[in-house]
Amino acid sequence: MKYYCIKQHDITDCGAACLATICRQNGYKIGISKIREVAGTDKQGTNAYGVIKAAEQLGFSAKGVKGDKEAFFSEFPLPCIAHVIVDGALLHYVVIHKITKKTVVIADPGEGIVKLTPEEFFGEVHDEGKLPKYQWSGILILLVKRLKYINEKDVSDCRSWRRNCKTYHG
Repeated sequence: MKYYCIKQHDITDCGAACLATICRQNGYKIGISKIREVAGTDKQGTNAYGVIKAAEQLGFSAKGVKGDKEAFFSEFPLPCIAHVIVDGALLHYVVIHKITKKTVVIADPGEGIVKLTPEEFFGEVHDEGKLPKYQWSGILILLVKRLKYINEKDVSDCRSWRRNCKTYHG
């Protein structure tokens, strides 16, 4: 199976790029800028709630969950979005494409497709004196495609409709 990785435009785009990657993996094409708008991406990036709400507007059922290493190896839908800490400091999102007992394949919007051991993904294995490259925070955003995909024009129409409804006070 081919794994996609949509690259982020800047440091705040990782959440939007991950969602664009999952859309692409499901056969949809939508630009990061549209996802940024819908997700409410700002100078600090996108929070998990914004990613979930944007995913729902794009035709996915989405849910944020917190788990541990044991739960990580249980069955859940892939691809999904994982929240990680990069180099001990940067809060970041990556897409998990595949999990086995020996390998975790991720799409890092800043790096591309990366194959790690589970221990590397959990932040348990790293060079002495260095912080781990990735450390999973325990948070996953699980996504399941609904029957109808909402295209880029529909997203713009929904956003416009929502904005107009907020101003109506009946």
